[in-house]
Parts: sequence; structure tokens; C-alpha cells
Amino acid sequence: MPIQSFGLSHQGLLREHNEDRFLCNEREGLFLIADGMGGLSRGDVASRIAIETIEAFLQRAGTDEITWPGIPEGRYSPEERRFAAAISLANWNIYNEFLKDPSGIPMGTTLTGLLIGAGSVIVSNVGDSRVYRIKNSGIEQLTDDHSLVMEEVRRGNLTLQQARTHRQRHVIYRALGLSGEVPIDIFTIPYGFADLFLLCSDGLSDMLPDPEILSIIRSNEGKPLEHTVKALVEAANRQGGKDNITVIMVKFVL
Repeated sequence: MPIQSFGLSHQGLLREHNEDRFLCNEREGLFLIADGMGGLSRGDVASRIAIETIEAFLQRAGTDEITWPGIPEGRYSPEERRFAAAISLANWNIYNEFLKDPSGIPMGTTLTGLLIGAGSVIVSNVGDSRVYRIKNSGIEQLTDDHSLVMEEVRRGNLTLQQARTHRQRHVIYRALGLSGEVPIDIFTIPYGFADLFLLCSDGLSDMLPDPEILSIIRSNEGKPLEHTVKALVEAANRQGGKDNITVIMVKFVL
């Protein structure tokens, strides 16, 4: 099924640099957002390595030119395994870049993405960037944030509202590049023709609660994706734009 997409990244209003990177590759059905960790060293480098490694691996996988990292075969479908291998290689490449840095300061990035095939979508996530699905029934966050406060929400110790304002809400416990191996959330879901997918860094989700994201999307129905994405970024900036903001929207067309 043909795909339409649009992605946009904005520095925000307070950051001096944009350390987010994104990819919209409609031909490969590959959509990625990497949010470089500004509290560490060279977050922009980490996010760039992640995006470039994953795209290159998936384009070359299945040929004799590339070696697959060891991914347990029984845990994933062949396509999930291919995606997981690409992300694992990105993690290793970032970690290896850190090992070559004499400063000894860690570097890392979140990574969230979609790999779209025939009738299904593979969703992946490491960190606190997000993938949402918007259907007639509303908005659904497909990924779990690997953050300390969201772990407390899942345990019932915090409410979502408390998590949104918690002083440790930006502390994540999983990211690419912090060690030689990283657990990856990866799963496959079916998609419907009317489904709309939204990928974003926390520069959007921290500024806008899910109902407001949905309201903006609903108010722009029938307009090009570019219009809706720009409206979301502008709304995040109106709320303070405290971080880099990256948004991708993906839909299917007849």
C-alpha cells in the first residue's frame, strides 16, 4: 500500500543546538527518530550514527556485503530480527565511537521507529521518544517510555499528571550507545487503511498532552501532513519549546 509521510525537526526555543535526527524513507517503509542525549557528550553525533547505520543496514541486509549482529532467532520474526539487528549495530557503532573518545564522556541517543511491510508495521523503541497510532477511536501510545518516572507510573506509584511535571521526568534508563548491548522493544501490529502513525521526540510529548496532540490532528483532517506536523511543532513551541522537537506523520493512501 502506498505511503505518504512528512517529518520536521525544530531546535525549540531554549536549546542552542538541535541534537535530534530523523528519517522518512517511504521506498523502504522506514521511519526513524533519534533524540541525542544533550546531557552527555556529542548527542548530535550519536543520533546521526543511529539513523545512518540503521538505514544502511536495512538497505544492504540479505546480501553478502554485511554481517548480521547476533539476534536470537526464536524471539523475533525474520523482519523483526532484521530491524533489531540494525538497531543493535547502531548501538555498537555509537558505543565504539565513545570508546575512541579520549574524554571518556558517554554518548547516547533514543531511537524509535517504524518498518512498514505488507499489512503490518514493526514498531521499535529504545528510550523515551514515542510512536502513536491515531484511529477513529482516538490516540494510542504504542511504545513504552524507558524513563524512571514512567516506570513509576507503570508500577502505580505516580499518575500520568504527576509524571508530566516530575523533576526526574527526563531521566531515562535505556538508550543506544551506553554499553555494547541494549535491550530493544520491538513488536509487530496489523494496520488499517485509516490508521495514522505519529513518531515524536519528547520535545513534543513533554509540551503537549495526548488529548491536545489528538485535537490538533483532528482539526487538520483533510489537510496535507506537512500542515499538521507544522501545527504540532508550533503548538509545542507556544507551550515553551523547552527541547528539540521532531515529528513524523505517516499514513497509507489508495
